[in-house]
Amino acid sequence: MAGNDVGDFLERHSDVLARFFEHVAEMVFLMEVVGYRQFRYLLINAEAKKYAGLGQTACGKRIEEVYADQPHIAELLISKYQEAVDTRKPVLFVWDDTICCESILTPILNSAGVCTHVLSLVRDVTPRKRLVEQLQFMAYHDTLTGLPNRRLFQERLSAALAQHAETGLPFAVLYLDCDLFKTVNDTMGHEIGDRFLQEFARRLQTSVRTLDTVARLGGDEFVILLLSVADHGEAIRLTEQILASVRRPWKIQQHEFTASVSIGVAFCPQDGSSSQLLMRHADVALYLAKAEGRNQYALFDRASCPCCQASCQRAAP
Repeated sequence: MAGNDVGDFLERHSDVLARFFEHVAEMVFLMEVVGYRQFRYLLINAEAKKYAGLGQTACGKRIEEVYADQPHIAELLISKYQEAVDTRKPVLFVWDDTICCESILTPILNSAGVCTHVLSLVRDVTPRKRLVEQLQFMAYHDTLTGLPNRRLFQERLSAALAQHAETGLPFAVLYLDCDLFKTVNDTMGHEIGDRFLQEFARRLQTSVRTLDTVARLGGDEFVILLLSVADHGEAIRLTEQILASVRRPWKIQQHEFTASVSIGVAFCPQDGSSSQLLMRHADVALYLAKAEGRNQYALFDRASCPCCQASCQRAAP
């Protein structure tokens, strides 16, 4: 404010400014610079008092006094205010605590070019953050079951292949299909079908380890990534746990029934060293399990794979 001392201006118009800031939707803090890394609260509007939990008694006190029992917050605020004073430019930062806030600290200079005050405007961006998180979740997860979707599964499968290339740790891919799910959906209704898929997803998750990934590809098709299996026996043990879990009696609302699952298993590296091959070969093994009567698992067998047979025939002299 050329030609005027900001401090005098604030003092002469403090009542008007106070009433003005009370109607501002953002949180407003007007700080007085009383020394290096020393800032005193001059004005706090109603929004700031509500969200920051500060009362009128905070006015006139320094930051370290107001946050005496929370020194980490005091240090953060002091460092950001001092940055605004030092750079003589607005400082933007996001503070993610109980709520997520976006703060703009604007230095106010007097006619001599000295920073005497810093005006802080703080906006609650929690709803915006939650929306972004929700959109990110929806991009990588199935909306019905909450499981990872095909996109996220492919990313984790690629990561497992990269890890295998570095460490040689084997892993397995399981392709699953609910036996006779269409019957459940058609005879009991789509609501029961959806509830069944949700519970089916939960049973799969509780049958494997926390490091493994259970994903839904669509419909009643699921896929599981079993990481760092010590040997084929460990993968088979986990596969049998899944079969046993799905075989347990089902009760959804008034409906009681039994269900089962068919599973195809492919191992890295013996059954493929690319995501495309592993998924294809696990799918081939799944159809073998179905052809043998469902309600069981089958390991990938090159002798039963049309693609492998075609490759062999092309390679034959």
